[in-house]
Amino acid sequence: MAMLAMLKIFAICLLCIVRDVECKQHHASSHPGFILNHARFGGAKTKSTPNREIIQITNSNDSNPLDEHVYSESQAINNRRSFLTSVTSFGLASIGSIPLRSVAEDSVAEMQVEVVPTGDVKKLFNEGRAFEAQGNILAAQRLYTKITKVSPRFIYGWSSLGNTMTALGELNAADEAYTKAISLCEDNLRIVEKSPGTRRCEDLYLLLLNRGSVRLNNDNAREALVDLQRSNTLRARPDAIILQNLARAQELNAQYSPSDKSYSTAISMTANEVNPFWLRSAMVKYQLGDLSGAMDLMRRVENRFPEAPEVRAAYAVLLLGKGEEDSARKKFLEIPDRQRLKYADDNFLNSVVAWPPVMQEGIGFLTRAVGDRQ
Repeated sequence: MAMLAMLKIFAICLLCIVRDVECKQHHASSHPGFILNHARFGGAKTKSTPNREIIQITNSNDSNPLDEHVYSESQAINNRRSFLTSVTSFGLASIGSIPLRSVAEDSVAEMQVEVVPTGDVKKLFNEGRAFEAQGNILAAQRLYTKITKVSPRFIYGWSSLGNTMTALGELNAADEAYTKAISLCEDNLRIVEKSPGTRRCEDLYLLLLNRGSVRLNNDNAREALVDLQRSNTLRARPDAIILQNLARAQELNAQYSPSDKSYSTAISMTANEVNPFWLRSAMVKYQLGDLSGAMDLMRRVENRFPEAPEVRAAYAVLLLGKGEEDSARKKFLEIPDRQRLKYADDNFLNSVVAWPPVMQEGIGFLTRAVGDRQ
């Protein structure tokens, strides 16, 4: 069962917009979790304003280990809350840096992995989830921290601690917590192969998605790409949220053709709703020389978000690409002066909006043409 997810954006159900982040409810079973969204206008590869939500919990018929604590869909929607993620640089251990152990040590450690909480840990865990549902993230974090000390081999103690750290903008610490949860889940999967009937960790792809999303929002696109590729492989079927984050990671690593494919598949799965990540897809298509495809997407994005400065700026570049320089200047000048001047700043283009090279060339021409840049 799943440990999904915050910000499984653009899935099925209830649309909301949080500071230019468009998101939808996603349902999964069992454990609440986080997924950061990179898709927004004017945001950086290192910044995010994701939306927090408690997911729907399955009942005992779905073998939910926490079946005493069932949330309805309406409660999940009502428990939605927003937060701002801060940014810092980071350098944390990846999965591959788990210390080596002897066969005997490994076997003992693996058998101690807990997939389902019991006793006092179960009580503490349910209390932590209740605090999250109330929006009291600090109180939940204190309980999850206690759980990781009382039961350090409980997978979801660490992943839930990572969730609260993400909610509080502590992305480095969240990365470490998710890494611990991933290591425990992998330990569990090894022992399950040797001992059929052992309770299995089913959430490795989601844990990798969470950590990959954190890394994507914490200026660590290279390692984010590794996590998101693994998540996509383990999922073994198209998943719109994995694909959106994977496409962004591919884009930031200059893998434009794979990024275009991932964006296009995600769009095909969410075609009834125009979302901010469609803008990124349009820019990737333009980078690849597909002006017609880029413009088709841009028209729909511009129709949905006509006043967003980044949409106006990107649309202006595509108009310029079509040879319509006067229309491009006019569209670009629709942006209020203070916001428009940002597009004359190379640091803004590289580190904040992180536009592809061809888009940056176009906006460079326009900023000079209107006198914003010498």
